Amino acid sequence: MYKFDPRGEPPETAFRAIAIDQLDETLADLDRPDRAHRSVVHEARRRCKKLRGLLRLVRPGFADFDRENTAIRDAAALLSHLRDSEVMHETFHELSEWRHDPLFERLAAAAATDEPDQAPALAAFGDRLRDIRRRAETWTLSKPHVDTLVGGLRSTYRSGRRRMRKAARSDTATAFHNWRKASKYHGFHLDLLRKAAPEMIDGELDAVEALSTQLGQHHDLVVLRSAAQDHKLGITDADLETLVELIGQRLEELEDEAFELGRQVYAETPDAIARRISSYWNSAS
Repeated sequence: MYKFDPRGEPPETAFRAIAIDQLDETLADLDRPDRAHRSVVHEARRRCKKLRGLLRLVRPGFADFDRENTAIRDAAALLSHLRDSEVMHETFHELSEWRHDPLFERLAAAAATDEPDQAPALAAFGDRLRDIRRRAETWTLSKPHVDTLVGGLRSTYRSGRRRMRKAARSDTATAFHNWRKASKYHGFHLDLLRKAAPEMIDGELDAVEALSTQLGQHHDLVVLRSAAQDHKLGITDADLETLVELIGQRLEELEDEAFELGRQVYAETPDAIARRISSYWNSAS
């Protein structure tokens, strides 16, 4: 369950229920095989991002935002080194789909053999999440109505627009990464509010998810390039030169695609999207 419903429970009740459901699902995943063949680490970090997206949506009325957002962020950070190992292999696979080159296949095979022990980090992560789960039972909102949700949406959307403009101006990896994070949260917010008008919001959500995918691939390539340049891949100078050149070409393509999608996603002003989503909610309630 990852939805607010204008015809369902009040926002405060739904907020706690959504948070607890995400926390319970994450803890349950740690104790069972992944039936969808996706990594336990990947799913745990994905749910932490969804939880942080939820907290950002209610931030205008959630006094404990800083504490709980930090707690979830720090818990997810315990798994970062495990996820980095998985992302390396996935990124080589994506490069191979973009352009066939024996170099990508060789490096992907080498990356797949280097898998750290996950158990200690997953155990520590579970302990942190159980602490958050206990506190979530008593989470409250000072403004337990839809204005809180719309205010959180507006703030994150405004941040995404600003970060897109900064990425266009500065063209730095950090600027694109920051834009990626804001866009990801905007997608979570649309998903959380889509029951207000699914026939209107679904198309928007598809565009935001496509943008997040482009920016996510961009970030993964930047991380891979940095690892290669820091001599963490153990490859020859000739392979390094080729890899860096190819990554640079792919980054340029992703940036062009991201800005094209970004102009579509962020065409409205923050106030305009807030008024529109609010009107959807009020009409549906």
